[in-house]
Parts: sequence; structure tokens; C-alpha cells
Amino acid sequence: MGASVGPMYSGMLNELGDLLVDEIDIDSDVVDDVDADIVEAIRGAVRLRAAADHVLARLAAQAERVGVAKRSGMRTRELLRCNGMTPTAAIRCLRVGRALPELPTLRRHSAHGFLSGEHVHAVVEGVTHVSIRTHSPIGSSAMAEVESTLVRHAIAGAGPAELMRLARAAAIAATPPRDSVPAAEDATLNEMAWHQSEDGRLQGTFDLDVLTGERLISAIDAASRPRPMPDGSQDDRSAQRRRADAFGQLIECAVRASSADATVGVPKTEVVMTVPIGDPMPIRLNWLGPLTERGALLVGCDTSLTRVDVDSNGAPIAVSETRRLFTGAVRKAIVVRDRCCVKCGAPASWTDCHHIIHHTDGGPTTIDNGCLLCRSCHTAVHHQGWEVFMGPDRHPRLIPPASVDPTRTPQPAYHRRTMRLDPDVRRHAA
Repeated sequence: MGASVGPMYSGMLNELGDLLVDEIDIDSDVVDDVDADIVEAIRGAVRLRAAADHVLARLAAQAERVGVAKRSGMRTRELLRCNGMTPTAAIRCLRVGRALPELPTLRRHSAHGFLSGEHVHAVVEGVTHVSIRTHSPIGSSAMAEVESTLVRHAIAGAGPAELMRLARAAAIAATPPRDSVPAAEDATLNEMAWHQSEDGRLQGTFDLDVLTGERLISAIDAASRPRPMPDGSQDDRSAQRRRADAFGQLIECAVRASSADATVGVPKTEVVMTVPIGDPMPIRLNWLGPLTERGALLVGCDTSLTRVDVDSNGAPIAVSETRRLFTGAVRKAIVVRDRCCVKCGAPASWTDCHHIIHHTDGGPTTIDNGCLLCRSCHTAVHHQGWEVFMGPDRHPRLIPPASVDPTRTPQPAYHRRTMRLDPDVRRHAA
């Protein structure tokens, strides 16, 4: 019997998929415009989706167990991706498939389509979290109780985020005391992980003790407050964008603060950039890969940069000396002149020194070719159409993109804008 069930099950899944595709007309409603019919159809489709997620998780675990992907020269998650799953969904599916054999209560409800794939994954993550924190193996009586509790709350309507909160609370309550430090305050449990997404961006997660988390939120909150545009208009960035900009700015500040000369801001981190010579291959960063030419200009403005020129075979031709631009007296003089970010007014300690004429275009590293820009404003100049030029008074001025100001009227640096209001002050400034 065992030998015949597998092929029959496989064929049934394919036939079911074909039946759904063939029977549902993409140009008409799925069911009639009757409330009861629509609700019933939604309920059935949700359960069908949950059952499909369960089957996919089991198939992923089976493929890994018998080595299907390995014989094809790939990992199981790559096999799932080759068959239409997104990277995130493939990872989640495989994680659930591995865990289900040790979680019988969850497996039973998942198999019957009573829990969505998202809920099942949240229960798996929750049980795993408590297991790690309490050093209790999954499958133990303690973990079985946690599993049952999370499943009950899921069936009662708790969302995946709420299930994780319940799991964290259970971990805190069950963690054996160690010098009277609860799990929420134990910095030795802190974790951080990251990965690169399909489009090249960096994504990650962290799990921090409450004190570190409070410091992080406080620092980002202080650095992400709205800042006016050069013309005085409101900051049009979303709150999430402001927080992301603030996080990047905090990294810049931390690098400078850890330097031997914090006032100059020489960093202890270094960016390595590989530049193909006479080859269409893109410029590459050491960790995160391809970089556009505009991105390379931004990196080269005010970063500890090592440039490696390579030929078409990837063999190094030349290596530049690691250099830090706008250091020492030059940077200090620019700080005295600009006082803050010339675009938004962020403190000078937050800023890069921007080459007004790009270094790669022959722009010199001099006071009259540099200005202060915080990280988010520096990005706006390189990528969002803002321009900077040096005025006749030897102070930087900004030209907004047409999307901000159709007339593209030049504006003075941030700390000199109020000087426009008083003719006497303007005359002295000139």
C-alpha cells in the first residue's frame, strides 16, 4: 500500500490544481453575488490555502530528508524557489516542515486546514523561542504545554504577532533565574542576523534586551524627527523612512566616535570597492555586491575607501591606498564655515564632507570644493536631483530638483537662510 499511495497522492495534487485553474473563469466572479455564498467560498478558499501550505511544508521536509535537491545540485530552499516560491516563503515552508514532526498538536490542526500558514509558522517560531530561552528540547512536556497554549490562542483568533508576544512572555516566565536577571534584561541572549534580498538590499532581524532596545529606540526617535526642507517646507519623508535614515546616521556617528580623533572623524571601518577596467561588469562592494556609478560616487565622497581595479578575468590590476577624504584641518575648516548640514541643519557631527565637484571628475579635496551633508541629505544630492554649488561668497548653495521647485531657485546653506530676511545682514554676508 505504501508504494502506491505516494504516486496517487502526487497525481491527485496535480489534478486538483488543474481543476481549480480550469474551473475558475478569470473574467467573471467566482460565485454569485449572494452574501452567504461569498462568505462560504472565502471560508473554503482560506481552508484550502491552509491545507496547501501544510502539504508544501511536509513536501519540503520530505525533499530535504530524501535528498531530492542535493541530487539536483542545489539546496532545498533553492528547489522550492525554482518551482515558484518566493525566498521568504521557501525558508518559512522548510522551517515549518522540519518542526511539524515534533509538534503533534500543531501538526493535527495544520493538516485539517484550521490554521493558516502564517499562524503555523508563528507557533513554530514561538515554541522554538521558548525552547532556546529555557534550554528545554522541543518535544518535552514543557514545550508541549507551550505548543498547546499557542495553538489554542491561534484558533481563538490571535494573530501571528500576538502569538510571538505570548511566546516571549512564556519564555520570561519559564526561564530559570540566573543571578536574578530575567530574560528580557539578559544581554547575553542578544542576537542579530541579516541576509541580502533578491533585489540586493540588506534585510535583517534582531532580538535585544530591553535596555539595549530602549537605547536604540530613544536614539532613533531623537534622530528621526522631521526636519524642514531648504525652503522651509515640511519634511515629506514617512516615519519609517526617517527612522531608516536615522539608523544609518547613527552608524556614521558611531564610526566617527570610535576613531582615534573623533573631531576629525577618521573611521575604523573600511569600504572595499572592486572596479572592472574596460569591462561591462558593474562595480562591486566587498559584502553586498553590485553598485551603480552614482552609488560609487556617494561612497567615494567621505569614506575610508580601498579601490581595487580588476581586469576582465577578475585579476587585480591596481590597488589604491586606503584614503580618508576631507580629514584634519580641511574638514575642521569646513565645519567652521558650514556649522551643520547645509541642506537640513543636522549637527556637524552627523555629516559627511561632500565633494561639490566629484573626486572622480578631478574635484580637489579643498575647503572650496567641500560642504557638510548628513547621510540622508548626501543621498538626496547624489540620487534625488539636488545640486550643490559654491556661491560667490564662498558659501555652498543648493538647487532643488524640479519636482520640489519647478523654478529650481538656488537656496543658501541652512545656517545662512535667515540672512535673506535682513538687507543689512545680507550685505555684511556678501
